[in-house]
Amino acid sequence: MAAKHCCNHSGPGGAGCYQRGLALVAVLWVLVLLSLMAANLSQGSRSNAQLAQNLVAATQGKYASEAGMQWALWNLQQATEQQWLADGSVQRLLLDDIPVRVALQDESGKIDLNAAPVELLSGLFLAAELDSATADALADAIMDWRDGDDLRRLNGAEDDDYLAAGREEGAKDAPFERVEELQRVLGMTADIYSRVKGSLTVFNGVGLIHPLYAPRLALLALPGADEGTVDQYIEQRRRNRADGLEAPAPPLPESQYIGAGREGAYYTVLAEAEVGPVVRARFSAQIQRRGRSAQTGLSRVQREMEPLFAEDDQ
Repeated sequence: MAAKHCCNHSGPGGAGCYQRGLALVAVLWVLVLLSLMAANLSQGSRSNAQLAQNLVAATQGKYASEAGMQWALWNLQQATEQQWLADGSVQRLLLDDIPVRVALQDESGKIDLNAAPVELLSGLFLAAELDSATADALADAIMDWRDGDDLRRLNGAEDDDYLAAGREEGAKDAPFERVEELQRVLGMTADIYSRVKGSLTVFNGVGLIHPLYAPRLALLALPGADEGTVDQYIEQRRRNRADGLEAPAPPLPESQYIGAGREGAYYTVLAEAEVGPVVRARFSAQIQRRGRSAQTGLSRVQREMEPLFAEDDQ
């Protein structure tokens, strides 16, 4: 009670009490600041630890996905009957508890952007669930892009159309060099491109697709194809390969767009590693098989940001 009494009066005693009060407040503020610094240091330590863990996971994923690519290269060097069916089927590998998915795709099963007839291109966009007007416009725009003249097809696009859309570069009037170039064609959107890119190539040089390796969407692009027939064929060709049997007869065997193509010359390999619940490392590569030998080489490797496989393949 004496301390409280002295704080209510002026004089030496009151001044001392006031100073002790200031000291107490200062100590409390110091404690608050020290607590904040400790909390900040703890949070920083946790953040740094998380960053380190993410870096380790990203590095593990990178090398695991690259191992998946090497696995695909090794497979191509095996005897024919031991090789995977290169139709994009997902192969699974576990590397030090890291799940890796790998798919090998023979490019001869895809639709060639530089050689495919307009009917096959239009069929591809219809199979990708676009309306007929959009499908015809995109198919004609592709034809106008790759041909060497400036004559506009019925639903196509030449320089004037690109200029009217604010695109000064105009139509290329030359062959596609990469599938990614399709994104520059008038009317193409990111969504449409993501749907069809896996069924297109620039390596075939012919307007036909090899049915044994064709992606589902490429088979559905064939005039007269239906989902039931195509899905049954895909299942049968995979089952026959697993059982060591000959390939089944292709769907629509009389189609003018089915042929042997350049089988086994070019491949695409996709590899995706999953490290923990967050980190995904995705790579794609172009593979060229040289001659009839088992020698193979990666001609282009790139990191992919979008998922490489359908949800059913996860």
